[in-house]
Formats: sequence, C-alpha cells, structure tokens
Amino acid sequence: MRQKMADLADQIKGGHKLPQWLINWGERKLGLHALNVAHAKIEDDWEAGSTDNFFKLACKYLSLNYDLEGLENIPKEGPCVIVSNHPHGMSDGLMFGDIAMKVREDVRIVVNEWLHCVRGMRPYQIKVDVYGGEAAKRANMAGMREILKWLREGHCILVFPSGSAASYSHRDRRVIDDPWQANIAAIIRKTKATVVPMHIAGRTGIFFQIISTIAKGIRANFLAREILRDGRMRHTIKLGKPITAHTIGLLESDESVSDYLRLQSMLLRYPNKHDGPSTSTPKQPVAPNIPTEQLSAEIAALPADTLYYSNNTSGMEVYAVTAQQIPHIMQEMGIERERTFRAAGEGTGTAMDLDDYDEHYIHLIMWDSRAKKLAGAYRIGLTDEIIAKKGIKGVYNAAFFHFDPELVETLKKGLEMGRAFIVPEYQRLATSLDTLWMGIGQFLNRHPRYRYLYGTVSVSQDYTHTSRALILSYLKEHEMHPEYADFVRAFTPPKKYELLSEDARLLPAGMPDIRLLSASVSSIEPDNKSIPVLLRQYLRLGGKMLSFGIDNDFGGTLDCLVLVDLALTPERILKRYCGNKES
Repeated sequence: MRQKMADLADQIKGGHKLPQWLINWGERKLGLHALNVAHAKIEDDWEAGSTDNFFKLACKYLSLNYDLEGLENIPKEGPCVIVSNHPHGMSDGLMFGDIAMKVREDVRIVVNEWLHCVRGMRPYQIKVDVYGGEAAKRANMAGMREILKWLREGHCILVFPSGSAASYSHRDRRVIDDPWQANIAAIIRKTKATVVPMHIAGRTGIFFQIISTIAKGIRANFLAREILRDGRMRHTIKLGKPITAHTIGLLESDESVSDYLRLQSMLLRYPNKHDGPSTSTPKQPVAPNIPTEQLSAEIAALPADTLYYSNNTSGMEVYAVTAQQIPHIMQEMGIERERTFRAAGEGTGTAMDLDDYDEHYIHLIMWDSRAKKLAGAYRIGLTDEIIAKKGIKGVYNAAFFHFDPELVETLKKGLEMGRAFIVPEYQRLATSLDTLWMGIGQFLNRHPRYRYLYGTVSVSQDYTHTSRALILSYLKEHEMHPEYADFVRAFTPPKKYELLSEDARLLPAGMPDIRLLSASVSSIEPDNKSIPVLLRQYLRLGGKMLSFGIDNDFGGTLDCLVLVDLALTPERILKRYCGNKES
C-alpha cells in the first residue's frame, strides 16, 4: 500500500489505535485526503518516468494556478534569499517552490513543523518550528546553521519570515502577516546574499480566521483544508527587483532589515500604475522657440550687476532679473518650462507656462553663453516685499495652501522658490543643478536679510501611484517640520496617497533615511528613476515639510511644501554655495 503524504494517525496522539474509518473521515474534513490523492498521482507520474519536480506536480494536481510577474528578477546563480508574505498556508509554499524552480534547481524552502509532514517537500526543505517554545528555539539553531551553510555555498533560500499564515488584526481591521522574524535578516546580513521580495495576493477563508482568533494554537491543523479553497481561485504573485547587499548594509539592525524587507514585499501589492490625467482639457501645442538673436541681444543688454555667477569652464552664467528686463527671454522661459514640465508628466497644457506671478518675481536664469541658449531657471519671490505690496495673495503658494499668521511672519524672512526647471538636454549634465544653486548662493549673499527658503517640490504623475504614496508616507514619518507644520493646510490635500496602516508602521525602522527611500522608489519605477532631484536637494539643505497638496491644474502633481532654515543647513553645503564668490 502506497504511503500517504500526510497521515492523520501520525499527527495525533494514539492515532494508530483509532478506527480507520474515523481517520479517513478526519482526513477528508481536514483536507488531508486531497493532499494524499495528489501525492499519489505525483508518485505515479514519477514511476512513469516524469522528470517534473514535486512543486510543479503538486500545483498541477491541487489546481494551484497563478499569474506571475517579475520572474526575471530571480538571479540565476549566487547566494539569494527570496522572502514572501504568507497569506494562505501550504499552498503558498507549493507555489513558491514552483516559481523558484523555474529559474534554478538549488533551492531550499524554510518550512514549519507542520509542513514537514509533506514528504515530497523533504528533499527541498529546511525545518524550523514556529509553534514551539524555548526548546523549539534551541532546535531551530540547527536549521539556521543549515540555511547559513546553504547560502555560503552560493545557493537559494525561500522563506516566509512570518513563519505562519496571515491572521486577522483587530488593530488594522484586515488580515495581515504575523510579525516577521529577524533571524533570517541576520543571516542575510552575514552572507551578503541578494534578496528578492515576493508578494502573494489573497488570504485564508473566514473559518480559518475564526479559528485563528479564538484558538490560534490549533489553527495549523486546518491549513490543509485551505488548499481546497486555494485551488478554486487564480492567484496573483509578483516578484520585486533584487535588493543588493549594499542596500541591506544601509540598515543598522536585524529588526530594521526585517521591516525593510517586509515593506518591499508589501509594496508589491499596490497598483504599479500611473494615475490618470486630472483634467480632460486638451493640451495646446507648445509655442515655437524665440530666435537666438533676440535672446542673445537681451542678455548682452543686461546691467553688469545682474550677473550673479559665471563658470569659465562650462560657459554657464546665472543672472537675476525681472520680467520687465527680459521680455523675449520670458517668453522663451515660458516655452521651455512647458516643454520640460510636460516631459515629466506635468505642465499647464498651454502653449507656454507664464502667469501673473512672473511679473513681480525675480527670475534666476541659467544661460549657456557658448550655445546661446536658455538652460534653466528658478523663480524667486522676495516674500516681505510681495506681502507689503500685494498681501499674502501675492505669494504663489498662498493659492494652494492656507498659512496661519504665525507662519506668515516667518515666511517674510524667506525667499519663495519655485517653477524650477532645467531644459532636458542640460539635465544630463551633472553640473546644471549645481550651477543654478551657485547662483542662488550668490543671491543669498547679496540679500543677507533672508534666513529661509520655501516652496513646493513636485512629484509628477511620471511616478507611479505606489511611489507617490511611498514618498508622501516617508516624508510624513521622517521629515515634517516640528513647529510650523501645524500652521499650514492644503486646499486640496492628497487623500488617496496613503499606505495601509500595517505598512506605514514599518517606516520608522524599515526606511530610516532618504537613501532607503531612493532605493525603494528605483525598485518600483519601471525606468529605475529615483526620487525627484530637487526633493533630494532640499533635504540635503536640511529642509522640513510643511504640508502636501495636489495641483490639478498642473498635471495632478503631488506638491510637497518645504521650508529650509539656512541657520540649520550643514555648514559644508552653505560654504559650497554661499562661500564661493563669482568666478
């Protein structure tokens, strides 16, 4: 008689003394009978000469079907750990093994005590006991040593760091993974293995969740029953981009690595899509560029004191001028603004991006003196002068945010920075942004009464919804202004950009600084781009967030209102931009 894959008589004390009809009845009720039937078919196939591995055949005979995205992210060789959430139970492990073995055969899957009964998995498994006590922890040390050895030999480990199937959380009002254990994170750090995050959509059934709530200790006995349910649906599984040892090295503890990896897995469940347009208004064609001769003539006619910075090596020059001094360059600026912003998924949709604020703001323009081209610009508002003449409504950002009087008094000591752009062909030059900021530094030197810089940094719809939600959540967690954030509110807040509560809780330890945020955004974005360069620049200067809004008239951008206190900016950065004189 063929040996069963999972014999209920082996699982209960004195089981072999019970009547066989009772054992058979129990196996049918618990789902073990279906496993045994599938296992018999697998062994029949092997006896008939099939070379298919256990996981592939198990998925076939248990009707475990899935749609898979990101298989190419599994490295074909070298030490690798694939980590996944654990929504279902045994079926997760079977699909996990099937997926990994499409790429490489040197896999081992970390299984708990209950799954050890699945005989077909034994050649591929490393056993741990997530349900035991202190004795189990000591026994698990052997499993940890086996995992460590397997990775050091250059192989692949599959692991569910939660150790058990997801359960209902009253705090979050949904089914979520149990806490991820940090021991696998310690091994990853020691072996410097590449990590691939995986996410399996779904959850166990209501009956299993009730058992988990009222008697969690016995729920393992009902896992096989869930496979019957899992075989009646099609699962969605995603693999994220590989996480390098360098990225893991940015985290200081096993617990922070565990939180980071869990977050990377959970981010895969969010829709990796771009938000639709905020308006159906058709875009006008961008206006043709202004002739070079007219632009050059205006530059040549500018007073000498409008030149704030020049670089003899690159030929770049930075001027600070009013709109009235440069009528033709203003038109060119509006054209290039619109062209540049549209390329990033933003823009007004008009032929050129100019508005009423341009008339009373200072324009810091970056001019390529060799090519005779406008290379970029910044718009600067002298807040105290604007408010004295036009009131707070003369400040651009007052159209999008309400400022309490306490904050207005602070903003009067600041420059409003906005409408920054670098023409696309100059974005490839690493010196372009630095050149603009050298000009800003000289502007601050000539106007020493200003202590603050403030303005919005846009996260355009060129970023996926997931990246925008992650950036927003990170900034809310780590970069809010401790005093002034309570004194401003957005007229159109970004209500739909929120991480789920259990994911947001991972941010303090799992994403402690901007480098981890950048790595995460790069892994999400199809073109691997990182966070917006201006956001990075303002955070380098010590900027803190005041509020967030959506600009529906500018491509639905997510606007992050930032305030930089130059008194708190790192000295080396201030020296870089303000300590160097014109050259």
